[in-house]
Amino acid sequence: MDVVSSIASKIAEYVVVSIGRQIGYVLFYKDNFKYLMKAVEELEVASDGIKHLVEIEIRNGKEIEAAVQNWLKSVDDITKEARQFREDPQHAKVGCSKWAFPDLKSRHQLSRKAKKMVELVADVHNKRNFDRVGYLPTLQSIPPNTAFGSSESFESRHSVMKQIMRALANPKLKNIGVYGLGGVGKTTPMKEIHTKAKDDKLFDEVVMASVTKSPDFIGIQDEIADQLGLQLAEKSPSGRARRLHDRIKRVKSILIILDDLCSRLDLQEVGIPFGNAQENLKREMKSIHPTCKLLLTSRRRDVLQEMETEEDFRLEVLNQNEAWRLFEAMVGNVVKDTTIRSIAIEVAKNCNGLPVLIVTVARALRNKDIYDWEEAMKLEGVDNMERTHSALEFCYNWLGSDEVKAFFLLCGIMGPSIEVEYLFKCAMGLGMFKGITTTEEARKKLHKMIVALQASCLLLESDTTAKVKMHDIVRNFAIKIASKDQHVYIPEAGSELIEWPTENFLTRCSMILLFWCHIDKLPERLDCPKLNLFCLVSDDCSLQIPTSFFEGMQNLRVLDLTSMDLPSLPTSFLSLTNLQTLGFEDCSLEDMTSIGALKNLEILCLCNSSITKFPGELVQLIHLRILDLSNSGIEVMPLNIISNLTRLEELYMGNTSIKWDPESSPNHHKSASLAELRQLPNLIALDIEIKEGWILPRDLMFEKLEKYKIFIGDVWKWSGNYETSKTLKLKLSTNIHLEHGIKILLRRVEDLYLDELNGISDVLFQLNDEGFAHLRHLYIQTMLKLSISLIQ
Repeated sequence: MDVVSSIASKIAEYVVVSIGRQIGYVLFYKDNFKYLMKAVEELEVASDGIKHLVEIEIRNGKEIEAAVQNWLKSVDDITKEARQFREDPQHAKVGCSKWAFPDLKSRHQLSRKAKKMVELVADVHNKRNFDRVGYLPTLQSIPPNTAFGSSESFESRHSVMKQIMRALANPKLKNIGVYGLGGVGKTTPMKEIHTKAKDDKLFDEVVMASVTKSPDFIGIQDEIADQLGLQLAEKSPSGRARRLHDRIKRVKSILIILDDLCSRLDLQEVGIPFGNAQENLKREMKSIHPTCKLLLTSRRRDVLQEMETEEDFRLEVLNQNEAWRLFEAMVGNVVKDTTIRSIAIEVAKNCNGLPVLIVTVARALRNKDIYDWEEAMKLEGVDNMERTHSALEFCYNWLGSDEVKAFFLLCGIMGPSIEVEYLFKCAMGLGMFKGITTTEEARKKLHKMIVALQASCLLLESDTTAKVKMHDIVRNFAIKIASKDQHVYIPEAGSELIEWPTENFLTRCSMILLFWCHIDKLPERLDCPKLNLFCLVSDDCSLQIPTSFFEGMQNLRVLDLTSMDLPSLPTSFLSLTNLQTLGFEDCSLEDMTSIGALKNLEILCLCNSSITKFPGELVQLIHLRILDLSNSGIEVMPLNIISNLTRLEELYMGNTSIKWDPESSPNHHKSASLAELRQLPNLIALDIEIKEGWILPRDLMFEKLEKYKIFIGDVWKWSGNYETSKTLKLKLSTNIHLEHGIKILLRRVEDLYLDELNGISDVLFQLNDEGFAHLRHLYIQTMLKLSISLIQ
């Protein structure tokens, strides 16, 4: 009986609940419909926020995640269905029928549907949280410049291109070579092959990297990794090589183009599986049968043979007709003048069919008059090398100002691939920017000079603004001119320095650049009274600098010491009173007390260096305009150093662990606080990390900053590529005075990162009620709820 009673009770309970639910549909029809409209409205608000993020990501060149696209489609579908439901003519019957009583059946059906739809809307709403909205697609190669015709438009190139493409399609060939004279134009057809191989889908991945005379393994790895969408977090070249190798082996087929090999390249050191490594790779992944094919270019066939190429193709110079067509296209309408045309044909012949010379000379003569053309006719020489030098000397002489010429030579001795920031610091120290009073103006001047040299084809176009590149032929010419006219000493990078220049040469020498040379021992002293620049990038951190080494360099203006162990600065530092730029990069530094003697120093770079004790003597460098402490080991900043460097225009302290004292701290007399930044009236550039936002002074203003990278909070990593000049990262749970200095930054921010938006409604309105007129990139993490309405 108890079992029967229990069953009956359950049945009765179910029936009562079911009947109650059905009656509820009738009684709460208006409420259910109201809840539905409110849920739809909230969903549309959330959808608008995501759509704003989507628009920003698209403007930033990102692809939108499929999950986000699917969610937005489901929002459109459910809101469209809700609108149609709202217009359902059945709603007119739920009030009163012709007997003045509600149509209970229609009321029940519509109410029940409304409640079900509320549940569907809520389900869609709850799925709106995404790890990310967009992602950067794999970098595509920059298409070759075909404004003056592709390689295939020249018959001498067309046949070779067809042969190379056939070799690439041949599954038996894994290693293919292309060789030809320097300046013959090997890079352009390689770029065209890169594009064609991708477009024709000959391989799953196609990547290209430049090698150059002194291979930069990290640079090569970065070029390949960028094109594969891979971030190399490892610091050591070997760790990066293993990561790159692992990424390549996951591709079914890949073509790797390595351009401009000057000697044998250790592929294993780069991270490219080939030879035994490729055979091992095949055995590891039998189900995929991965193929890694190489296409290598070099000036010398013996280098290709050392790389064990299986088939090589020679690229010849352009014939006379092809050379004239290219020259005519580059020089413009001036050659239509009959008095100039005959001269132009001879000038084009003197360029020896080398595209690099044809383009450079033609650009130099564009829009010039008959007298300039007659001067160009003097290009001559008994062999190709002399003619090449003569042609480049003509273009060099037409650069105009001595300032641009000096900068061209500086690029040459620093090249072939040069960091623009490094160029800037050296050029500043050498006094190349005449009449310039601020670093901002100097940077603009630098940019104009780079553009001028690129327009003259003496610098190559680059796919990044951070570096400039120079063709080897042009660079060799620049080094020859600098060595002759300015007595520059620059042995080949990586060579063994057995014998130093003669005393006679050193007394006239203006620059010494030792890049990764093998040096057993430095001389006790170098007497170089005219020396302006000394650069030593060591391959041996144990190399010692003798105490008297710099005593004979009183006129030195730029000193760069890289990868050295310096327990103390040599006492001869005291004689470097004319020094303008000093760089210690990747150095181990301890006692730096001598640095206080460098009274005229304007630029000091200590980036990537280990500094056990920050020198208090820095306070004596009252002319300092740029201080770079990025990635250094500094943890404590002594009191009143920063605040006394009142001429500072640029201060970089990114990726450091400086422990800033609060202004009100009882220990404030020992360490610096951020309040010292108030004393820098000329500051226009700032990189800084502030782990604890509450120590940021309330009245610290940033209205003069033209360039900044400021991270506030303990959740941010300094690493990454930042494409803009104004980056701000905020952890909003930190106690930050949003109404003061931060709002000044937000008005002009271009890259904005936000973390922990929990509980902040319409957060962007709270942060900046004036809008974000300059915002280009917006990144949000740990987002629970976000409504965006102000991004223009």
